[in-house]
Amino acid sequence: MFLNDYTAGKAGKNTGIYTNIPVLLLLAVLLAFTSCEESSFVGLEVQPPSDRFNVETTVDTEIYTSIWERDSILAIDHPRSLLGVLNDPLFGRMNTSFMTQVGVWDAVDFGDEPVFDSLVLYLVVTGSYGSGTEPQEITVWELKEDIDYTQAYHSNLDPYPMLYDQEPLARQMAGPPAGDTLISLHLTNPYIHDKLLFAPDTAIQSLSAFIGYFKGIYVETGLDDDASGSVYTVNLNHERSKLSLFYKNEHTPDTVDTSFRYDFIINDGASRINIISQDYEEAVFYDRMGLTGTDDSLYYVQGGGGLMTRLDFEDLGNWRDSMPVSINSARLYLPVKEGIYDDDFPLPPRLALFERDDDGLLRGIPDFALGDPYFRGVFDEEEGAYVMNITSWVQNYVKGARTNNYLYLTVREGGTNPQRAVFTNRLHSEGGPRLEIRYNRH
Repeated sequence: MFLNDYTAGKAGKNTGIYTNIPVLLLLAVLLAFTSCEESSFVGLEVQPPSDRFNVETTVDTEIYTSIWERDSILAIDHPRSLLGVLNDPLFGRMNTSFMTQVGVWDAVDFGDEPVFDSLVLYLVVTGSYGSGTEPQEITVWELKEDIDYTQAYHSNLDPYPMLYDQEPLARQMAGPPAGDTLISLHLTNPYIHDKLLFAPDTAIQSLSAFIGYFKGIYVETGLDDDASGSVYTVNLNHERSKLSLFYKNEHTPDTVDTSFRYDFIINDGASRINIISQDYEEAVFYDRMGLTGTDDSLYYVQGGGGLMTRLDFEDLGNWRDSMPVSINSARLYLPVKEGIYDDDFPLPPRLALFERDDDGLLRGIPDFALGDPYFRGVFDEEEGAYVMNITSWVQNYVKGARTNNYLYLTVREGGTNPQRAVFTNRLHSEGGPRLEIRYNRH
């Protein structure tokens, strides 16, 4: 543009035009860059104040809550397993147990005439949840059915049809673990001693052959109804979690070490199922579960099979009548009831939000798929609340791409996290959930 204006102004003169072209081009480029960098500021200077998009903030506190029991969750091949019984004074009774495969890792040769010594199941416990200090009775059973990794097992699975109905392999009192602990369970049933020590060659020639021969174990616990109890986190992927067979050889001279050991492995390649059941009949909120319109000053979530809360955003539909509006951000704050959590009952590390699809299934909201740094879902100590970014979901609802104006709040990775949390509702004196929306109108 600048070169054309200059040329038009000098139409009658030819001298100096070509010699000044490089300088003019340079000036044009510099001005163009300057124009690009400052275009937004220039636009604001010339734009009438009434037409500018001013960002505004509003806070929605008309969020209603109701408590729902989640039927079950996928329970196969979690990185951690839960074991134990917890009688929670607020949430009732939780039972946790697990199944796992056990395998061979190299050639098995017990010698010509092996003699059984002992069989020990080692479980590495990395933590516990609950205030109970009582030992729990741990029982180990043998599986009679395969764990099929292609199937979608759920946490409410009934394990007993998959077990041999003979005597258990072990029954022993153990615990409670303190920090990183190794639980040792002695499998005293003679049946399993002979089955492992005298396994046919065809059963121990490969991992798949052995799993077909010995399909795995089921580990459960028992606890008196009046005991507090706790739930242990078991790391089956740890190298010390294994099934160890100790034996001797009939013809080994007494002058040498006569003790031998073979470790059957349990690692991340073993298929396993976490089984979790909850009895809420003694819970403080039992009579309000699954009912809307029974608003209370508190609401609850719990891991495991899962207690979840439905959050109804009653006023969100009003935004559709205010279009066109651009939602720049929508941040949800969920205050936690003080004095309900401590070292025995710590808060869940992360929470998640789900919506129901057209088939009635729970699906993570789009913001959840954007990753932890964006979605958050963690407890903010300064706010005293869990904080979550739900901008995409709010945008979709306001634009009419979503029908339901409610979401479900759950404990993230509930299959391995037994933690629970108690929140204050809008009826509580400490205040309830709020949705902070930043927007501008067109």
